[in-house]
Amino acid sequence: MKRPPEPDTPAMPSLLVFTIAVLLFGSPLRRLWLAEDAPGYMPFVVWLGVIALGGWAAYRSGGHDA
Repeated sequence: MKRPPEPDTPAMPSLLVFTIAVLLFGSPLRRLWLAEDAPGYMPFVVWLGVIALGGWAAYRSGGHDA
């Protein structure tokens, strides 16, 4: 039998995604993907990665109806 999740467990993946997004968009790391020689689509790829991580976090924390 599957053990029920603890009450604060579903928030942890979301907090991890939020922390990663803050690091990507609010730190000097953004210089890597905003460099002049970087492809023009690179900011969109970074956003797509953050959105995909958010979807994964929602799916993993039970935010789906399957």
